[in-house]
Amino acid sequence: MARHDDWFRIYDNAPVTDIDPDAPYRKDRSYDGGATWEDAPEMKGEHLQLEMTEALIANLTIGIRDGVVVMQSPHPMGGLIRYTPIR
Repeated sequence: MARHDDWFRIYDNAPVTDIDPDAPYRKDRSYDGGATWEDAPEMKGEHLQLEMTEALIANLTIGIRDGVVVMQSPHPMGGLIRYTPIR
């Protein structure tokens, strides 16, 4: 199966579809295994959906608890990404 077919298969299914694309999230990054977190700008759920898809296609770990999503970064710099819903 081509990468784009895998991408759409993952993007169109849970847990990615469980995310509201319009919901606001605070995105934080950690480069030391979660010991410290750097704040990043507010993001929409749409950004989370895209990063989740990239992480899942790369077979990276994603954890979801109480609406907070923590994943291994699919980006070359690595580290962890945490999306916390803004309520």
